[in-house]
Amino acid sequence: MDGTQTPVGPPPRSARRALIGQVVDGKYKVRAVLGEGGMGAVFEAEHTAIGRIVAMKVLHPAQAGKKVAVKRFHQEARAAGGIGHPNICEVFDFGTLGDGSPYLVMERLKGETLAARIANEGGLPFLDVVDTVMQVLSGLSAAHDRGILHRDIKPENVFLAERAGYPSIAKLLDFGVSKVVPGAAVGEWDDETDLTKTGMVMGTPYYMSPEQARGDRNLDGRVDLYACGVMLYEALTGQRPFVAKNYNSLLVQILQGGAAPPRSIRASIPPSLEAIVIKAMAKNRDDRYQTAADFSRALSPLRKELLRASSGRVEAASRIAAHTPNAMSQSSADIPIVFADSADVQMATSSDEWDQTTAPMMEVPSSDELPEEVSPYDDPSEQSETIRVDPNDVKVAKKPPKEDVDEATDRMNAADIQHIVDAVREARDRDRKRRGG
Repeated sequence: MDGTQTPVGPPPRSARRALIGQVVDGKYKVRAVLGEGGMGAVFEAEHTAIGRIVAMKVLHPAQAGKKVAVKRFHQEARAAGGIGHPNICEVFDFGTLGDGSPYLVMERLKGETLAARIANEGGLPFLDVVDTVMQVLSGLSAAHDRGILHRDIKPENVFLAERAGYPSIAKLLDFGVSKVVPGAAVGEWDDETDLTKTGMVMGTPYYMSPEQARGDRNLDGRVDLYACGVMLYEALTGQRPFVAKNYNSLLVQILQGGAAPPRSIRASIPPSLEAIVIKAMAKNRDDRYQTAADFSRALSPLRKELLRASSGRVEAASRIAAHTPNAMSQSSADIPIVFADSADVQMATSSDEWDQTTAPMMEVPSSDELPEEVSPYDDPSEQSETIRVDPNDVKVAKKPPKEDVDEATDRMNAADIQHIVDAVREARDRDRKRRGG
Protein backbone atom coordinates (compact mmCIF):
# COMPACT_ATOMS: atom_id res chain seq x y z
CA MET A 1 0.00 0.00 0.00
CA ASP A 2 1.39 3.41 -0.87
CA GLY A 3 -0.95 5.20 1.54
CA THR A 4 -2.96 6.91 -1.16
CA GLN A 5 -6.75 6.80 -1.19
CA THR A 6 -9.22 7.01 -4.02
CA PRO A 7 -11.04 10.37 -3.89
CA VAL A 8 -14.70 10.12 -2.94
CA GLY A 9 -17.33 12.58 -4.13
CA PRO A 10 -18.29 14.37 -7.33
CA PRO A 11 -15.84 14.44 -10.23
CA PRO A 12 -13.46 17.40 -10.56
CA ARG A 13 -14.55 20.50 -12.45
CA SER A 14 -12.36 19.58 -15.43
CA ALA A 15 -14.31 16.32 -15.83
CA ARG A 16 -17.65 18.11 -15.62
CA ARG A 17 -16.58 20.68 -18.19
CA ALA A 18 -15.47 17.94 -20.59
CA LEU A 19 -19.04 17.99 -21.92
CA ILE A 20 -18.60 21.48 -23.35
CA GLY A 21 -18.48 21.30 -27.13
CA GLN A 22 -19.91 17.78 -27.26
CA VAL A 23 -23.21 16.89 -28.92
CA VAL A 24 -25.42 14.80 -26.64
CA ASP A 25 -27.71 12.22 -28.26
CA GLY A 26 -26.99 13.78 -31.63
CA LYS A 27 -29.13 16.87 -30.92
CA TYR A 28 -27.91 18.93 -27.94
CA LYS A 29 -24.60 20.76 -28.35
CA VAL A 30 -23.27 21.73 -24.91
CA ARG A 31 -22.07 25.36 -24.85
CA ALA A 32 -21.27 26.40 -21.26
CA VAL A 33 -21.61 25.59 -17.55
CA LEU A 34 -24.41 27.52 -15.86
CA GLY A 35 -24.03 26.11 -12.36
CA GLU A 36 -22.62 23.24 -10.33
CA GLY A 37 -23.49 21.54 -7.07
CA GLY A 38 -22.94 18.39 -5.08
CA MET A 39 -25.64 16.47 -6.96
CA GLY A 40 -24.93 17.61 -10.50
CA ALA A 41 -24.30 20.41 -12.94
CA VAL A 42 -26.43 22.53 -15.25
CA PHE A 43 -25.19 23.35 -18.75
CA GLU A 44 -26.37 25.64 -21.48
CA ALA A 45 -26.94 23.75 -24.71
CA GLU A 46 -28.39 24.29 -28.16
CA HIS A 47 -30.83 22.04 -29.94
CA THR A 48 -28.91 21.64 -33.19
CA ALA A 49 -31.97 20.96 -35.34
CA ILE A 50 -34.08 23.97 -34.36
CA GLY A 51 -31.50 26.29 -32.76
CA ARG A 52 -33.32 26.56 -29.45
CA ILE A 53 -31.17 27.38 -26.41
CA VAL A 54 -31.93 25.04 -23.51
CA ALA A 55 -30.63 24.14 -20.06
CA MET A 56 -29.33 20.62 -19.49
CA LYS A 57 -29.22 19.28 -15.94
CA VAL A 58 -26.83 16.35 -15.52
CA LEU A 59 -26.58 14.10 -12.46
CA HIS A 60 -22.98 13.50 -11.36
CA PRO A 61 -21.60 10.04 -12.14
CA ALA A 62 -20.96 9.59 -8.41
CA GLN A 63 -24.71 9.97 -7.84
CA ALA A 64 -25.74 7.99 -10.90
CA GLY A 65 -25.05 4.73 -9.07
CA LYS A 66 -27.41 5.63 -6.23
CA LYS A 67 -30.88 4.26 -6.75
CA VAL A 68 -32.69 6.93 -4.74
CA ALA A 69 -30.83 9.81 -6.43
CA VAL A 70 -31.66 8.48 -9.90
CA LYS A 71 -35.32 7.94 -8.98
CA ARG A 72 -35.63 11.47 -7.71
CA PHE A 73 -34.05 12.74 -10.90
CA HIS A 74 -36.57 10.78 -12.96
CA GLN A 75 -39.33 12.06 -10.69
CA GLU A 76 -38.38 15.68 -11.30
CA ALA A 77 -38.47 15.13 -15.06
CA ARG A 78 -41.84 13.39 -14.96
CA ALA A 79 -43.47 15.89 -12.58
CA ALA A 80 -42.31 19.12 -14.20
CA GLY A 81 -42.67 17.71 -17.70
CA GLY A 82 -46.16 16.34 -17.17
CA ILE A 83 -47.86 19.30 -15.50
CA GLY A 84 -47.44 21.77 -18.34
CA HIS A 85 -48.00 25.20 -16.77
CA PRO A 86 -46.44 28.61 -17.58
CA ASN A 87 -45.40 29.11 -13.93
CA ILE A 88 -43.52 25.79 -13.78
CA CYS A 89 -40.13 25.45 -15.46
CA GLU A 90 -40.80 23.20 -18.43
CA VAL A 91 -38.91 19.92 -18.81
CA PHE A 92 -39.20 18.48 -22.31
CA ASP A 93 -36.57 15.75 -22.67
CA PHE A 94 -34.74 13.14 -20.67
CA GLY A 95 -31.84 10.79 -21.41
CA THR A 96 -28.62 9.15 -20.28
CA LEU A 97 -25.00 10.04 -21.10
CA GLY A 98 -22.43 7.50 -22.15
CA ASP A 99 -21.07 7.21 -18.59
CA GLY A 100 -24.52 6.35 -17.26
CA SER A 101 -25.32 9.80 -15.86
CA PRO A 102 -28.96 10.77 -16.46
CA TYR A 103 -29.79 14.21 -17.79
CA LEU A 104 -32.91 16.24 -18.35
CA VAL A 105 -33.47 19.13 -20.72
CA MET A 106 -35.51 22.14 -19.64
CA GLU A 107 -36.22 25.68 -20.72
CA ARG A 108 -33.33 28.12 -20.39
CA LEU A 109 -34.25 30.92 -17.99
CA LYS A 110 -32.54 34.27 -17.49
CA GLY A 111 -33.06 36.41 -14.44
CA GLU A 112 -32.67 35.71 -10.71
CA THR A 113 -34.25 33.67 -7.96
CA LEU A 114 -36.62 35.23 -5.47
CA ALA A 115 -34.02 34.38 -2.82
CA ALA A 116 -31.40 36.47 -4.62
CA ARG A 117 -33.75 39.44 -4.87
CA ILE A 118 -34.65 39.26 -1.16
CA ALA A 119 -30.94 39.03 -0.28
CA ASN A 120 -30.23 42.14 -2.37
CA GLU A 121 -33.24 44.26 -1.40
CA GLY A 122 -34.68 42.93 1.86
CA GLY A 123 -38.45 43.39 2.12
CA LEU A 124 -39.82 43.78 -1.40
CA PRO A 125 -42.59 46.05 -2.79
CA PHE A 126 -45.98 44.69 -1.76
CA LEU A 127 -47.38 44.48 -5.28
CA ASP A 128 -44.31 42.57 -6.53
CA VAL A 129 -44.59 40.10 -3.66
CA VAL A 130 -48.31 39.49 -4.15
CA ASP A 131 -47.88 39.07 -7.92
CA THR A 132 -45.06 36.56 -7.47
CA VAL A 133 -46.84 34.46 -4.84
CA MET A 134 -50.06 34.40 -6.89
CA GLN A 135 -48.09 33.07 -9.87
CA VAL A 136 -46.49 30.38 -7.71
CA LEU A 137 -49.93 29.43 -6.40
CA SER A 138 -51.19 29.16 -9.96
CA GLY A 139 -48.45 26.65 -10.76
CA LEU A 140 -49.09 24.76 -7.53
CA SER A 141 -52.79 24.58 -8.30
CA ALA A 142 -51.98 22.80 -11.56
CA ALA A 143 -49.58 20.42 -9.77
CA HIS A 144 -52.04 19.65 -6.98
CA ASP A 145 -54.78 18.99 -9.51
CA ARG A 146 -52.57 16.19 -10.81
CA GLY A 147 -51.96 14.87 -7.29
CA ILE A 148 -48.36 16.16 -7.11
CA LEU A 149 -47.01 17.85 -3.96
CA HIS A 150 -43.84 19.90 -4.41
CA ARG A 151 -42.67 19.66 -0.77
CA ASP A 152 -39.75 22.06 -1.22
CA ILE A 153 -41.30 25.48 -1.84
CA LYS A 154 -38.77 28.20 -0.96
CA PRO A 155 -37.42 31.43 -2.53
CA GLU A 156 -34.46 29.51 -4.02
CA ASN A 157 -36.92 27.42 -6.05
CA VAL A 158 -38.83 30.42 -7.44
CA PHE A 159 -37.11 31.91 -10.47
CA LEU A 160 -38.03 35.40 -11.69
CA ALA A 161 -37.51 34.90 -15.40
CA GLU A 162 -36.93 37.94 -17.58
CA ARG A 163 -38.97 38.37 -20.76
CA ALA A 164 -38.19 40.93 -23.46
CA GLY A 165 -40.87 43.60 -23.46
CA TYR A 166 -42.87 42.01 -20.62
CA PRO A 167 -42.72 41.88 -16.81
CA SER A 168 -40.77 38.99 -15.31
CA ILE A 169 -42.66 35.74 -14.73
CA ALA A 170 -42.30 33.47 -11.71
CA LYS A 171 -41.21 29.92 -12.51
CA LEU A 172 -41.37 27.12 -9.95
CA LEU A 173 -38.26 24.91 -10.01
CA ASP A 174 -37.06 21.56 -8.65
CA PHE A 175 -39.67 18.85 -8.21
CA GLY A 176 -36.92 16.47 -7.08
CA VAL A 177 -38.50 15.74 -3.69
CA SER A 178 -42.09 15.96 -4.89
CA LYS A 179 -44.64 13.38 -3.82
CA VAL A 180 -47.75 11.89 -5.40
CA VAL A 181 -50.78 11.57 -3.20
CA PRO A 182 -52.37 8.09 -3.20
CA GLY A 183 -54.81 7.49 -6.02
CA ALA A 184 -53.48 10.24 -8.30
CA ALA A 185 -53.66 9.38 -11.99
CA VAL A 186 -50.20 10.43 -13.13
CA GLY A 187 -49.01 7.33 -14.93
CA GLU A 188 -46.25 5.10 -13.58
CA TRP A 189 -44.74 6.62 -10.49
CA ASP A 190 -42.75 4.71 -7.88
CA ASP A 191 -42.96 7.39 -5.22
CA GLU A 192 -43.11 5.19 -2.14
CA THR A 193 -40.33 2.74 -3.01
CA ASP A 194 -37.15 3.79 -1.19
CA LEU A 195 -37.81 7.49 -1.70
CA THR A 196 -39.48 8.18 1.63
CA LYS A 197 -39.48 6.30 4.90
CA THR A 198 -41.80 6.66 7.86
CA GLY A 199 -40.55 9.57 9.96
CA MET A 200 -38.24 10.87 7.21
CA VAL A 201 -38.29 14.65 6.88
CA MET A 202 -38.27 15.94 3.28
CA GLY A 203 -37.81 19.56 2.26
CA THR A 204 -35.89 22.61 3.47
CA PRO A 205 -36.32 23.02 7.25
CA TYR A 206 -37.11 26.77 7.30
CA TYR A 207 -40.18 26.29 5.11
CA MET A 208 -41.52 23.01 6.53
CA SER A 209 -45.04 22.79 7.84
CA PRO A 210 -45.47 21.31 11.33
CA GLU A 211 -46.80 18.04 9.88
CA GLN A 212 -43.78 17.87 7.56
CA ALA A 213 -41.43 18.55 10.45
CA ARG A 214 -43.01 15.66 12.39
CA GLY A 215 -42.40 13.34 9.45
CA ASP A 216 -46.10 12.60 8.99
CA ARG A 217 -47.03 10.39 6.06
CA ASN A 218 -50.52 11.67 5.28
CA LEU A 219 -49.37 14.91 3.68
CA ASP A 220 -51.45 16.92 1.24
CA GLY A 221 -51.26 20.16 -0.70
CA ARG A 222 -51.49 22.26 2.45
CA VAL A 223 -47.78 21.63 3.14
CA ASP A 224 -47.00 23.64 -0.01
CA LEU A 225 -49.45 26.38 0.99
CA TYR A 226 -47.78 26.68 4.40
CA ALA A 227 -44.40 27.05 2.67
CA CYS A 228 -45.89 29.76 0.43
CA GLY A 229 -46.99 31.56 3.60
CA VAL A 230 -43.44 31.39 4.98
CA MET A 231 -42.08 32.62 1.65
CA LEU A 232 -44.62 35.47 1.64
CA TYR A 233 -43.53 36.39 5.17
CA GLU A 234 -39.86 36.44 4.15
CA ALA A 235 -40.43 38.44 0.95
CA LEU A 236 -42.37 41.10 2.89
CA THR A 237 -40.10 41.40 5.94
CA GLY A 238 -36.72 40.38 4.54
CA GLN A 239 -36.31 37.67 7.18
CA ARG A 240 -37.59 34.17 7.92
CA PRO A 241 -40.22 33.66 10.60
CA PHE A 242 -38.26 30.96 12.41
CA VAL A 243 -34.48 30.88 12.92
CA ALA A 244 -32.41 28.76 15.29
CA LYS A 245 -28.85 27.69 15.96
CA ASN A 246 -29.46 24.06 15.10
CA TYR A 247 -31.87 21.83 13.24
CA ASN A 248 -33.68 20.42 16.27
CA SER A 249 -34.29 23.85 17.78
CA LEU A 250 -35.70 25.04 14.47
CA LEU A 251 -38.13 22.11 14.30
CA VAL A 252 -39.28 22.87 17.85
CA GLN A 253 -40.07 26.47 16.85
CA ILE A 254 -42.00 25.31 13.79
CA LEU A 255 -44.00 22.80 15.82
CA GLN A 256 -44.80 25.41 18.47
CA GLY A 257 -45.64 28.16 15.98
CA GLY A 258 -46.00 31.77 17.10
CA ALA A 259 -43.78 33.69 14.67
CA ALA A 260 -43.50 37.46 15.19
CA PRO A 261 -46.32 39.28 13.34
CA PRO A 262 -45.02 40.68 10.01
CA ARG A 263 -46.14 44.23 10.91
CA SER A 264 -43.96 44.14 14.02
CA ILE A 265 -41.02 43.96 11.62
CA ARG A 266 -42.32 46.17 8.81
CA ALA A 267 -45.12 48.42 10.04
CA SER A 268 -46.20 49.54 6.55
CA ILE A 269 -47.45 46.06 5.61
CA PRO A 270 -51.23 46.31 5.06
CA PRO A 271 -53.15 44.64 7.93
CA SER A 272 -55.14 42.59 5.41
CA LEU A 273 -51.91 41.22 3.94
CA GLU A 274 -50.59 40.35 7.39
CA ALA A 275 -53.82 38.46 8.10
CA ILE A 276 -53.32 36.40 4.94
CA VAL A 277 -49.76 35.51 5.97
CA ILE A 278 -50.87 34.44 9.46
CA LYS A 279 -53.68 32.27 8.08
CA ALA A 280 -51.37 30.62 5.53
CA MET A 281 -48.89 29.75 8.32
CA ALA A 282 -51.46 28.37 10.76
CA LYS A 283 -50.02 25.50 12.82
CA ASN A 284 -53.16 23.42 12.33
CA ARG A 285 -53.57 22.72 8.63
CA ASP A 286 -57.35 22.84 8.93
CA ASP A 287 -57.00 26.54 9.82
CA ARG A 288 -54.99 27.33 6.67
CA TYR A 289 -56.20 27.94 3.14
CA GLN A 290 -57.37 24.57 1.93
CA THR A 291 -56.35 24.93 -1.71
CA ALA A 292 -53.97 27.03 -3.76
CA ALA A 293 -57.00 28.57 -5.47
CA ASP A 294 -58.40 29.65 -2.09
CA PHE A 295 -55.07 31.25 -1.18
CA SER A 296 -54.92 33.07 -4.52
CA ARG A 297 -58.52 34.30 -4.19
CA ALA A 298 -57.65 35.81 -0.81
CA LEU A 299 -54.76 37.74 -2.38
CA SER A 300 -56.68 38.90 -5.45
CA PRO A 301 -58.67 41.78 -3.88
CA LEU A 302 -55.52 43.02 -2.15
CA ARG A 303 -53.68 43.01 -5.45
CA LYS A 304 -56.43 45.17 -6.96
CA GLU A 305 -56.18 47.60 -4.01
CA LEU A 306 -52.41 47.85 -4.46
CA LEU A 307 -52.86 48.52 -8.17
CA ARG A 308 -55.42 51.23 -7.45
CA ALA A 309 -53.13 52.80 -4.85
CA SER A 310 -50.31 52.83 -7.39
CA SER A 311 -52.44 54.49 -10.08
CA GLY A 312 -54.14 56.78 -7.55
CA ARG A 313 -51.05 58.93 -7.20
CA VAL A 314 -51.19 59.76 -10.88
CA GLU A 315 -54.94 60.45 -10.71
CA ALA A 316 -54.49 62.81 -7.74
CA ALA A 317 -51.79 64.69 -9.61
CA SER A 318 -54.07 65.31 -12.57
CA ARG A 319 -56.52 67.30 -10.44
CA ILE A 320 -54.09 70.22 -10.10
CA ALA A 321 -52.33 69.96 -13.44
CA ALA A 322 -52.84 71.77 -16.71
CA HIS A 323 -52.12 69.85 -19.92
CA THR A 324 -48.58 70.24 -21.17
CA PRO A 325 -47.52 69.94 -24.82
CA ASN A 326 -46.47 66.36 -24.10
CA ALA A 327 -49.75 65.60 -22.27
CA MET A 328 -47.84 65.03 -19.01
CA SER A 329 -49.53 65.93 -15.72
CA GLN A 330 -48.17 67.64 -12.63
CA SER A 331 -48.07 65.57 -9.47
CA SER A 332 -47.46 68.21 -6.81
CA ALA A 333 -48.81 71.57 -5.73
CA ASP A 334 -45.22 72.67 -5.09
CA ILE A 335 -44.50 74.26 -8.46
CA PRO A 336 -40.81 75.15 -8.99
CA ILE A 337 -40.61 78.73 -10.27
CA VAL A 338 -37.69 80.42 -12.06
CA PHE A 339 -37.83 84.23 -12.23
CA ALA A 340 -36.50 85.11 -15.66
CA ASP A 341 -35.23 88.42 -16.94
CA SER A 342 -37.32 88.09 -20.07
CA ALA A 343 -40.94 89.21 -20.06
CA ASP A 344 -41.87 86.20 -22.10
CA VAL A 345 -43.63 83.34 -20.40
CA GLN A 346 -42.66 79.88 -21.62
CA MET A 347 -42.26 76.32 -20.56
CA ALA A 348 -38.70 75.27 -19.72
CA THR A 349 -37.63 71.64 -19.77
CA SER A 350 -34.23 70.18 -19.03
CA SER A 351 -34.66 67.20 -21.34
CA ASP A 352 -36.94 65.79 -23.99
CA GLU A 353 -38.32 63.17 -21.58
CA TRP A 354 -40.28 64.31 -18.57
CA ASP A 355 -40.57 62.55 -15.25
CA GLN A 356 -44.31 62.23 -14.73
CA THR A 357 -43.90 62.44 -10.97
CA THR A 358 -42.22 65.85 -11.13
CA ALA A 359 -43.92 69.18 -11.77
CA PRO A 360 -42.68 71.12 -14.84
CA MET A 361 -40.45 74.16 -14.54
CA MET A 362 -42.08 77.45 -15.53
CA GLU A 363 -40.38 80.74 -16.26
CA VAL A 364 -42.15 83.82 -14.82
CA PRO A 365 -41.19 87.42 -15.60
CA SER A 366 -39.77 89.22 -12.54
CA SER A 367 -41.13 92.67 -13.27
CA ASP A 368 -41.98 93.44 -9.64
CA GLU A 369 -39.15 94.43 -7.31
CA LEU A 370 -38.66 92.16 -4.32
CA PRO A 371 -38.32 93.75 -0.85
CA GLU A 372 -34.79 94.31 0.39
CA GLU A 373 -35.26 92.04 3.40
CA VAL A 374 -34.73 88.36 2.73
CA SER A 375 -37.97 86.52 2.02
CA PRO A 376 -38.42 82.90 3.07
CA TYR A 377 -38.89 82.21 -0.62
CA ASP A 378 -35.52 83.75 -1.59
CA ASP A 379 -32.48 81.61 -2.39
CA PRO A 380 -29.41 83.75 -1.57
CA SER A 381 -27.18 81.55 -3.72
CA GLU A 382 -29.28 81.60 -6.89
CA GLN A 383 -31.76 83.82 -8.70
CA SER A 384 -34.49 81.24 -8.34
CA GLU A 385 -37.29 80.61 -5.90
CA THR A 386 -39.64 77.75 -5.05
CA ILE A 387 -43.13 78.98 -4.16
CA ARG A 388 -45.79 76.80 -2.54
CA VAL A 389 -49.03 77.51 -4.33
CA ASP A 390 -52.42 76.68 -2.90
CA PRO A 391 -54.15 74.44 -5.47
CA ASN A 392 -57.38 76.35 -4.78
CA ASP A 393 -55.74 79.47 -6.21
CA VAL A 394 -54.92 77.73 -9.48
CA LYS A 395 -57.76 77.82 -11.95
CA VAL A 396 -57.47 75.09 -14.57
CA ALA A 397 -59.38 75.20 -17.83
CA LYS A 398 -62.48 73.03 -17.93
CA LYS A 399 -62.16 69.66 -19.61
CA PRO A 400 -62.80 70.19 -23.35
CA PRO A 401 -65.49 68.28 -25.21
CA LYS A 402 -64.47 64.80 -26.32
CA GLU A 403 -64.12 65.85 -29.94
CA ASP A 404 -61.64 68.59 -28.98
CA VAL A 405 -59.47 66.53 -26.63
CA ASP A 406 -56.63 65.95 -29.07
CA GLU A 407 -56.46 69.64 -29.99
CA ALA A 408 -56.70 70.75 -26.35
CA THR A 409 -53.91 68.47 -25.17
CA ASP A 410 -51.53 69.59 -27.90
CA ARG A 411 -50.93 72.98 -26.23
CA MET A 412 -51.20 74.74 -22.89
CA ASN A 413 -53.60 77.65 -22.94
CA ALA A 414 -51.81 80.94 -22.27
CA ALA A 415 -54.66 82.00 -20.01
CA ASP A 416 -54.04 78.96 -17.81
CA ILE A 417 -50.40 79.97 -17.46
CA GLN A 418 -51.45 83.50 -16.55
CA HIS A 419 -53.73 82.14 -13.81
CA ILE A 420 -50.74 80.34 -12.30
CA VAL A 421 -48.53 83.42 -12.60
CA ASP A 422 -51.21 85.52 -10.88
CA ALA A 423 -51.53 82.98 -8.10
CA VAL A 424 -47.76 83.10 -7.52
CA ARG A 425 -47.78 86.88 -7.36
CA GLU A 426 -50.73 86.85 -4.94
CA ALA A 427 -48.87 84.42 -2.71
CA ARG A 428 -45.82 86.70 -2.80
CA ASP A 429 -47.94 89.80 -2.03
CA ARG A 430 -49.58 88.06 0.92
CA ASP A 431 -46.16 87.22 2.28
CA ARG A 432 -44.98 90.81 1.92
CA LYS A 433 -48.05 92.10 3.79
CA ARG A 434 -47.62 89.52 6.53
CA ARG A 435 -43.98 90.47 7.01
CA GLY A 436 -44.75 94.17 6.81
CA GLY A 437 -47.53 93.89 9.43
